[in-house]
Amino acid sequence: MTAAPEEMACRICLSPLNILGTPPTYVHPIQLATDGHQPVPVPVRQLDMVNRHCDFCGDPHPAWTLVGGEVTAIALGSSAGLVQNLGQAWATCATCQTYIDDDRTEKVVDRAVRAFGLGDHSQVRERIEELHQAFLNARRPGRTLITTTAWPATVITARELPKVRDRLTRFYRGTDSLPTALATAETRQEVAAGLDRAGLFWIDDDFTDLAEYAAEKLPDVTISRDLMPSTDGMLVWSRPVTPRQITAASWTTTSDGWHLINYRTIGGGLDGTPLQRLREQVGWLAPMSTVWVHEQHLLPGEHRAAALVATWLLIAQQAATVTTAQVDKAVRKSYARTNRPMPEVRIVRVRANRGSQPSLGRSAPGNPGRPQSSRFWVSGHWRNQPYGPGRALRRPIYIHPFLRGPDNAPIKLSTTVRMLTSQSAKSTR
Repeated sequence: MTAAPEEMACRICLSPLNILGTPPTYVHPIQLATDGHQPVPVPVRQLDMVNRHCDFCGDPHPAWTLVGGEVTAIALGSSAGLVQNLGQAWATCATCQTYIDDDRTEKVVDRAVRAFGLGDHSQVRERIEELHQAFLNARRPGRTLITTTAWPATVITARELPKVRDRLTRFYRGTDSLPTALATAETRQEVAAGLDRAGLFWIDDDFTDLAEYAAEKLPDVTISRDLMPSTDGMLVWSRPVTPRQITAASWTTTSDGWHLINYRTIGGGLDGTPLQRLREQVGWLAPMSTVWVHEQHLLPGEHRAAALVATWLLIAQQAATVTTAQVDKAVRKSYARTNRPMPEVRIVRVRANRGSQPSLGRSAPGNPGRPQSSRFWVSGHWRNQPYGPGRALRRPIYIHPFLRGPDNAPIKLSTTVRMLTSQSAKSTR
């Protein structure tokens, strides 16, 4: 049996590409309006976001991939015909999936007719229904969660974190499929077991800002066990971070390393039964990317896990204060009914300012022999610090912005610095 070709998307517009011929030629879908650029194919597995739409109704936030009959649409015009292979893998939004599950496929057709602005033309409706049924009548069992949909962000509070973790764990142990990196049953079971053991961390607004800013400048980091605030863990930032819009991350210990997984929230913008079904079947989080690392693994600073590693480092260097959150009442009752120990959720905050950074040197920058006549801000940055036996190892520590120069000198104007504390504003001029 020949394996299906790997799905590709255009790096420029992030749209899935159609495959024509052998050897394959990649083209934009016929109905896609582009600026005329040529496709730049890249494997979908390398992308955090793909601009898909529901193949039934056009909704821009598809949740699942279904596999059904191979569908080809033929459109005949006055001068020529148009043949389009719609394929056997269709994306479906949560609402269409709900109707399909409830065997109310006429509602799916209704959504398509309304979304495409086709009015109440009976022949058009019949053609759409024929296409849908050609696919659904040959539908295969199972479905795969789409993890590249850029859902609107959903806020997750510290009180909700145990429930969010438990729903995610249940999904990993379920039968719905995941894309390649987390597709194997062994990996899914390892991650689920790690989440059961996980320490739970909720990162407050100021610390989220600090972690994101520090992640932008993160140097290459050697992964080691003592970087992590717990053996297994899951943390949620107060808002999505980095251009990848990561909301949460987890780390799971294996026999010879760790699974590091980034997550985005799902379900934003939904309501009613489709939202309820998605929460029950998946939860609040969808895995975006995963990487396996081992002890002394060198992780590049621009890696997808940079935000997680930067947060670890900031916690490890005691840039944080940690308090315990009050868990949601419904969660407490649920754990009590099943005789499970109450989970502890730790809230991570920026440690309060313990005084100004001492002036480091009196010379003007670039001219060590010339006394400074003003103070200037040194931006936040990472610096390697010796540690371990004989101080032979190195670990990045984050240096907060500070003033350099004589204590009584005026501050040089037009210098912008990002200051993050538990009490003050985010920037100073």
